[in-house]
Amino acid sequence: MPRQSDATKAAIKHAVDIVGLVGEYLPLHRAGSRYKALCPFHDDHNPSLEVNPERQTFKCWVCGAGGDVLEFVLKIERIEFPEALRMLAERAGITLESGPASTVRPEGPSKTELTGVLAWAEGAFEEALGRHEPARGYIEGRGLTAETAARFRLGYAPDDPAWLFESARRRGVSTDLLEKAGLAVRPEEGPGKVHARFRGRLIFPIHDERGRPVGFGGRILPEAERAASSRGFRVAKYVNSPETALFQKRRILYAADLARTACREAGWVAVMEGYTDVMAAHQVGLANVVATLGTAFGDDHVPMLRRLADRACLIYDGDEAGQSAAERALEIFLGHELDVRVLSLPSGLDPCDFLLSEGADAFRKLAAEALDPLTFVLNRARSRFDLDSIEGARRGAEWVLGILCRVPSRPGTVQDLALNKALDSLAHALRLPIGPLARRLKELRGASRRRGAERAGLSPPSGANPVEAATAPPPPPPADLLRAMDPVERELVAIVVAQPETVARLVARVPLAAIRDDSARAILDAAYDLYGQGETPTFEAIKDNLDDPRPRSVVAYLSDLQDGLDRPELQPLDAVQFPPGTWGERLDPVLGRLAERERLTRLADLRQALDETDRATEPDAYRALQLEYRRLLTQRVGTPEKKTRPDPTFRA
Repeated sequence: MPRQSDATKAAIKHAVDIVGLVGEYLPLHRAGSRYKALCPFHDDHNPSLEVNPERQTFKCWVCGAGGDVLEFVLKIERIEFPEALRMLAERAGITLESGPASTVRPEGPSKTELTGVLAWAEGAFEEALGRHEPARGYIEGRGLTAETAARFRLGYAPDDPAWLFESARRRGVSTDLLEKAGLAVRPEEGPGKVHARFRGRLIFPIHDERGRPVGFGGRILPEAERAASSRGFRVAKYVNSPETALFQKRRILYAADLARTACREAGWVAVMEGYTDVMAAHQVGLANVVATLGTAFGDDHVPMLRRLADRACLIYDGDEAGQSAAERALEIFLGHELDVRVLSLPSGLDPCDFLLSEGADAFRKLAAEALDPLTFVLNRARSRFDLDSIEGARRGAEWVLGILCRVPSRPGTVQDLALNKALDSLAHALRLPIGPLARRLKELRGASRRRGAERAGLSPPSGANPVEAATAPPPPPPADLLRAMDPVERELVAIVVAQPETVARLVARVPLAAIRDDSARAILDAAYDLYGQGETPTFEAIKDNLDDPRPRSVVAYLSDLQDGLDRPELQPLDAVQFPPGTWGERLDPVLGRLAERERLTRLADLRQALDETDRATEPDAYRALQLEYRRLLTQRVGTPEKKTRPDPTFRA
């Protein structure tokens, strides 16, 4: 994208109303001449984000996030500067300036190119569905209408190995783009023919919050399953797109784009577990419904739900697996001040079938009886432990208090009142005085805070008291910040500072979400931003692009080490040279170790999915998960870290 003039940027910013833009992401509430909302950029407990329509700016008075419409899009969408500018230009109806292409080109396709490929594929799948009667019959057999299928852009992937590639060739889409978009799969070991990821499957397009396609889910159809079985193959019932530059399942809620308006009107959002559950809900007139994508709840889901509504109702089956899943979800939600309810359906009751047979009003009545988290936890304790026995009461109390210690508690807040009520109910159930329970809760809360501080390392708590912050000790030395990083992230940052040209490779290979350390992520984010604007991400430019003094100090420190500056304040062991020729050789092993870390994360996700899948009632799904788990277990990606002498620069 050519560099745009200041006049063009100003025209785009002037044409886009910040209240309308922010209001598409967050529920806004008028406060005088301004608007307020819960800040999506930190764990906000009270509306701290303020939108000023007169100045056309936003500002969070807790975390400091702020700026104009462009800054908001950059932060909320987690996209690069050119894409954010293009997005706002399209919204404003302004044509961007054309000019000579930048000499700096990202390695691999841009997000815009990938979105275009997925949009084409969505249309191709949808067109194929119109020609395939068995797939349409399967949809009708689930009680879903043609109108619902069209609303959710359902499609069909023909069970033909050549269909995808021939269709793509006619449209001018390369095999490499198909692979990068997650539509094609290359053999992992040895040479082999690239094949289509989705074949003989009903296709569920997955969109982001703005309605753009980011991935697909595919459900094997009976005819394709029988054909595979006759050839001696066993196929997974469901296949999803892999993690790509556009698709991270932890950051997606299915149908969030379609549910946004209904959620705001209703004031709450229902969260289910399946595609067809959501489709059935929308079909009967309950449009404030979304679903997770085959994964348990995570912290990333909380701000997404907050953007939809102020209250969430989690829908789970009434069997033990469903109740255990609800427990795990609540452990996430209890750490956030979001109004959550839990609805346990009667055992054996499928949300899709219930909605289609009983309708939206009957479901709303059930949802009205949903339990608050603390009541749900107490009920689970009664069912799990014999509270009449001494040992059962002890174990039950410890289990409940272990969950309650995650609830934020500040005097006078709703959470504090609910916590006191839960303690009172627990004391009543155990026939114990409330004092010992309150003391034990305080002990567990203190232990939890200490563990959190150890994990966070050097970061002060969000929303700290301004007086305490003013008297807090200065930030730690950059060497300490580097020591606190994961070794692979530490080396990655050093490579970026030493060799700016490596950023071209990293943009396509290392998403910011994969970086765990705050300082490392900030440095990489600044480098990506500069690269996206066509600038060389030198260490001076990166440093100037950082507001936080901690990553700034790390960049300055690393650049000094790189130059081997002879300064008295540097210890002799600190003056380590970074020969330019070595970084290219070290980059591939670093990328390999990051990929291996991602593999281990995926293994943990699969292990959790196996725990949540009933082997008796879902044997095919369980076997598919088991096969994928075993495949990943035996597959080692990346390059093992060589045993070398410890780097004295980062010696503890």
